[in-house]
Amino acid sequence: MNADDLEIQNHRAAQYMERMGGGFASALAVAYYRADSDNKARIVGAWPDLFEKYRRIARELAASGQD
Repeated sequence: MNADDLEIQNHRAAQYMERMGGGFASALAVAYYRADSDNKARIVGAWPDLFEKYRRIARELAASGQD
């Protein structure tokens, strides 16, 4: 996976974090949207498990046509 694909997947993850996550995940998604590329990388690096969870949710919903 190239860097552009991962950035797209992280953005989709943030969208689902904002919609489906709790208060922290939702606030983190907003911070992710507002961050520059360096700070986006820092956010994803600090909470990789959270982003992976929502990347997986995004993939599963897209595959099932519920996206």
